Amino acid sequence: MKSQGIKPVSSKERMIELDIIRGFALFGVLLVNIVMFNTTLFSKVATTAPLSDPLQLQTFSDKISALFIQIFAEGKFYTIFSFLFGLGFYVFMERVEMKELPPNKLFRRRLLFLFLFGILHFSLVWYGDILHVYGFVGLFLMLFRKRSLKTIKIWIVILLVLSTLIFSGFTFLNEWFTASLDGESLIAQEKALNDLMEKSIEVYKNGNFLQVVNYRLTQELPFVAMNLVFLIPKILGMFLIGLYAGKKGVFKDVTGNLDLIKKTWRAGGIIGGGATILYVLLQLNQTTINPFMYASAVTALKEMATVLLSLFYITSLLLLLRKEKYNSILHPLRYMGQLALTNYLVQCILCSLIFYGYGLGLLNEAGVATGVLITFVIYGGQLVFSKKWLEKFRYGPFEWIWRRLTYGSSL
Repeated sequence: MKSQGIKPVSSKERMIELDIIRGFALFGVLLVNIVMFNTTLFSKVATTAPLSDPLQLQTFSDKISALFIQIFAEGKFYTIFSFLFGLGFYVFMERVEMKELPPNKLFRRRLLFLFLFGILHFSLVWYGDILHVYGFVGLFLMLFRKRSLKTIKIWIVILLVLSTLIFSGFTFLNEWFTASLDGESLIAQEKALNDLMEKSIEVYKNGNFLQVVNYRLTQELPFVAMNLVFLIPKILGMFLIGLYAGKKGVFKDVTGNLDLIKKTWRAGGIIGGGATILYVLLQLNQTTINPFMYASAVTALKEMATVLLSLFYITSLLLLLRKEKYNSILHPLRYMGQLALTNYLVQCILCSLIFYGYGLGLLNEAGVATGVLITFVIYGGQLVFSKKWLEKFRYGPFEWIWRRLTYGSSL
């Protein structure tokens, strides 16, 4: 088989809707990630991070900003990217197979280099990297490529229910374990968590680059590896929804699938919105529940809302793009989406330089509301840059490297 036949997707073959959804999702990812960069992993473990309890923040603007991000953004946008990854898998495999090339081999190469990108990103930039997760979980996605739509639907339900049970069950067990501790043991546990949190803040706020990297690899890596196990069902479930949409031809024929899109939009909005209202009421103590079940109930409702609202956002964009007025407004997001990998990595690098000690060292100093303003500045700058870049080049820098490594030929 001749290597010159191996070529990436041309700009004419791109689905504009997918790029616009990617561009939209990048804004939500940045909105959440800036809050995460402005704290530490062990602050999150100790439940003192801003999004753990928005109402404990001091200023009204920070409370409103954090609550808004928690309700409308946290968890929703990496879930959208998971859906897009599954859909992208279907598109990639179909196009490669049409060219009579080895789809499994090429996709495994694609996953390998995405995983390596993720490992480098985790090691050198941020503990919250998602690329290595996609690179790993994507291997399981290959098992479903030839499965029927009915089988895929069954596995979607199984995986997403399992994910909700895992997260809410773990929360319940943690609450049960904490409640079973005597006073002295509870104090010791809280002290251990606070010590971890304070040490992490000290390193990230005042440490140099090598000290931060060393801390991440020695202290944070075990927690991140453990979290990967918990993420597999949810990520794979969203991958399969994307694969299902690809097999149904939803993005190839939006008009022909309009009934399915509208049903998903209504279900996502009504049920996802309802679950959101319930967990917000629980957080605000506006509804009563057994205190022992409180945390696990909030977690279960959040997990349900995250998946359904992400589908609501996706279908909302598809419906809006059918209207000329909104299509012209949303169209510029395609430039962000075409450079999704580059823009994601640049966002994280910039955030690390803003908040960590080897940069401006603003960790825990900038409020959540300030983070929202920074989000608009970075995203706006990237939007302009992406458009200018694509006027001269077909691919973003990291997209070009990934494609070159995947296809092994000149682009």
